[in-house]
Parts: sequence; structure tokens; C-alpha cells
Amino acid sequence: MNGAVVRWASVGRDRGPAVAVLGAVGLATCVAVIAGNGNPALAVVPVALATALYVMAKAPLRVSVSALVLLVLSLDRSGDAAGIWNTPVAILGDLLSNTLQHAIRVPVPLSGLDLAALYLLAVGALRGATRAAAEQEARGRAAGAISQFLWLYVLGLAFADLNGAVRGAGIGLYKLRQLLEIPLLFLLFDRAFRTPRDLRLIGRVVVAGACVKSVLALAVQNVFAPALTGGQLAHATNHGDSVLFSIAIFLVVVDFTERVHPHRWRRIGVILPLLVMGVIANDRRIAWVMLAVGLVTAYVLSPPRRWKRAVTRGVLIAAPVLVLYVAVGWERAGGIFAPVHTIRSLTDSSIDSSAFWRDVENWNIAVSIREQPILGIGLGREYTEHMRGDDISSIFADFRAWPHNSVLGLLLFAGPIAFTAIWSLFGFTAFLAIRAYRVAVRPDERAAALGCVAAVIACAVLAFSDTGAYHPQYRVFSALALAIAGKVAVSSGAWPRRAEPRGA
Repeated sequence: MNGAVVRWASVGRDRGPAVAVLGAVGLATCVAVIAGNGNPALAVVPVALATALYVMAKAPLRVSVSALVLLVLSLDRSGDAAGIWNTPVAILGDLLSNTLQHAIRVPVPLSGLDLAALYLLAVGALRGATRAAAEQEARGRAAGAISQFLWLYVLGLAFADLNGAVRGAGIGLYKLRQLLEIPLLFLLFDRAFRTPRDLRLIGRVVVAGACVKSVLALAVQNVFAPALTGGQLAHATNHGDSVLFSIAIFLVVVDFTERVHPHRWRRIGVILPLLVMGVIANDRRIAWVMLAVGLVTAYVLSPPRRWKRAVTRGVLIAAPVLVLYVAVGWERAGGIFAPVHTIRSLTDSSIDSSAFWRDVENWNIAVSIREQPILGIGLGREYTEHMRGDDISSIFADFRAWPHNSVLGLLLFAGPIAFTAIWSLFGFTAFLAIRAYRVAVRPDERAAALGCVAAVIACAVLAFSDTGAYHPQYRVFSALALAIAGKVAVSSGAWPRRAEPRGA
């Protein structure tokens, strides 16, 4: 009798956590239905969330993190497509990209991506402590100096924020959360992606996300927008997708040049046109700038090869025709000269109101830097409008405290010393990637290293042109570039390995 009681008590203890979880899910389901005025669809949310957390805890970390990255890159958000049409899962995109307070009015100053990253980091740490079977692979080590640059980054941001608080701006949690998400995601990616096959996995995730967004952009411009408005929209998705599109196209091209093979012609012939059509449908000029600068950089860095010699000959032969084409089309718009007009609109503010407004904003920031040329005015404060530009407060109330040119803006807010500490992280990322590319022998490592360079370039261009860290794509790709560059630099021998801990 006593033995039966002991066995029953043991079973009860084993089932206790499961019963508690089921009870919590049931209670959350009831609360969701009541809060949603009886909407049965809300009853699915707690069950789906519990299922997702369980799967994330059981799956290999690289799979869970890759799925999370794919969701962030491929899901639309409620502000996309001018807000006239969204997919049924746009709310999930909002939850991942925005704080819960902003997305669903829950007073939590963290985004779904932040919470998922913290949860997966906890899962990874627990597996590391218990040596779970799913994590038995040898962990690839990243360049040890990364931690020093991360500390510089965090300390620079802390100084800028405290400086702003002292000057009456308060603690800029909204901006800090977005800027600090980069080191948080780096820690997650550094733990999740460990082996050469992980390089291929994350590359496929990026290209897959871009393909989904391309299909979505084409559907918006050719199906939904004409049906709802009678014409096409100025933009199909969001500005951050320029980073996604440019990096995905870059990866497809570089993968082909690093491993020329007949079957890759089929891949590049299907995927590349879809991605290019996505860029055209989204109609963001800056995407072409990101792609062009990335490809030119790859051309300069690459060693002499057959494809490089062919490109060089082609450019030299076509140069006179290109010069004539640009000269003739400089004063024309539309038709075959549309690309020339796009280039001119990027450099000549007299023909583009958006470019003119950016010039005014940049001038105001440059003059405002004189107010505190060494320490900066502090994060959370606003630049002074010495010259009035367009008032966009109705669509972006924080535009003076988070200007489009976030590089110049950060120089204003943080001052040159803290600014250098913050931006040195991205310079070091590019340095590691270029060094790794020069030394690496494996095609996967070489393509990944160039992809990191392209990511740094694309994120820098977005930071110069349109608020940078405001977009989740900027934060994801900045962290990915740092994590992968650090791993490839060590695995290729471009950077010395950290000393193994004693007893390892």
C-alpha cells in the first residue's frame, strides 16, 4: 500500500509541470476570449503561443532561430502598402517588429522579436548547461575582439542616453531598445549558427524571405492596389525591405560566381528575376544604391578570375555607350531613360522634393552639431530647425529626434567620441569579413564573408538615407553580419582562435 502511494506521488510530481502549463494555457484562453468580446479566433492565440514555445524549446537552436529570422523578414506589417491592404498574418509581423505596447496595447516595452530572442538564449544556455543531445555539435568560436567592440557600442549608447537624460530628454527607451537589439541578436546568432552548413541555411533563409516579399510586392502592385485604388502605390512594402532585397540578390550573384556550375544557371534564372521584379515593384531607389555599391565592392575585393575579366572587358567596351546614354538622358525622364532619372534624383535635389527635404534636414543637423560639438546634445533630444522643411509630424512625430540621416543624427546626439565607439562595431564587422574573404578557401565561407560586407554596406546606406535602426531588417542584418563574420574569420584562419578555457 505504501509503495503504491509513493508511486502515485512520484507520478503526480512528474505530471505537475505539465498540469500547471495546461492550466495556464486554459486560463489564458478564457481571458483572451473574454477580453476579445467572445471572438473565438482569440482562443487560438494562447494555444498557438504555447505550441510555438514548446517547439522552439525542443528543436535544434539553429532551426528555431532560422525560423524566427524568416518570419521577421517575410511577414508584412500593418503600415506596409500604405495601410490599404495587409495579409491576415500582418498582426504577427507587428508583434515581432514593434513593442507589445505599440502592437497590441500591452504595457511591455519590448518587441516580440526581443522576447523570442531572450527565450531562445535561455533555451540555448540551458542546453549548454545540460549538454542536450540537440546541441552536441562543437560550437564554432567567433573572433574574441568582438566582445570589446560590443562593450564600446553599449557604453557609447549609454553615454548618449544619460547625456540626454541629464539635459531633460528623459531615458530614451524607445530608441535604446532598437539600438540595443543588435547586440542581443548577435548573442543569439552567435550561439545558434556554428558550422559551415549553418552558413548555407541562413543564406537560404534570407533568399526565401526576399522571394516571399517579392511575391507580396508584385501582388500588391498588380492585384490588390488596382482593385482598391484604381492604380499602383508609391511603394508596395516598406523601406527596410530594400536591405533584404539587395542582400538577397547579392547572395544569389556571389554564390554563382564562387561556385560556377551548370545547374546554378537554372537557379539564378528563376530566383534572380523574381527578386529584381520585387525591387521594381517596391520602387525604392535606395535598393539599387545598396546593390550597386555591394557588387562594385565585391568586384574590387575579388581576385582575378574568368568572370571578372569578362566583366572588365564588357564595362570597357560599353563605357562610351553608357556615357552617351547618361548624357542624353540626363534632362529626360521616363521611358528608356528612367534609370538615368533615378540616378539624377539621388544626386540633384532640384528635381526631387524628397531629396531637397533631406538636404534641408542634413543642413539643420549639421548646424545643430555646433551646439555641443564634443559631448553631443544627448539621445532623445531634437535637432534645431534653423531652416524649415516639410512638417511630417502627422506621420512621424519623432522626426527631429530620429532623423532620416541617422548617421549624422547619431553624431549630433552622441558627439564624436561616443559616435566613434558606436560605429566602430560596424567597421570591425567589415574588417573581419574582408579579412576572412581574403584567406578563406571554401566557397561557402567566401560567399558568406562577402555577404557580410554587403550587409554592412546596405545597413550603412539605410542609416544614411532612412532612419536605419528604426527598421527590423537593419537590426537583424547588422547582427547577422557581425556573428557570421566573426565565425568565418576564425574558421578560415583569418583571425586567431581564442584560448580554450582550462579544463575544456
